[in-house]
Amino acid sequence: MDEKKDEVKQNERGDSTGEVKEVILRAVQEPEFRELLVTDPDKALAGYNLTEFQRMLITTLEKDDLEKLTPENLEEYFSADSAVYTPDIESEIDTEEASEEDI
Repeated sequence: MDEKKDEVKQNERGDSTGEVKEVILRAVQEPEFRELLVTDPDKALAGYNLTEFQRMLITTLEKDDLEKLTPENLEEYFSADSAVYTPDIESEIDTEEASEEDI
């Protein structure tokens, strides 16, 4: 019961990514909605309970970005782990050391 209350509170505050995922999934599955999202985001997002940040996140996606997403790779898109860059240890990385004057 407490979990349900927490979920409702999250949705009221817009903390949940559930609606963001719902919008993106709909854009992936429905070409007409994807087009509307790109051409008239306010109309497309009417009725969704999104924070300003979430609206900005969605509306900054380009049509090409949306077309690259599939239901299969959508979870990867939302995964925090996918946003972390971990370079290949064996690859060489060009670095420069800062001098005292730079600091």
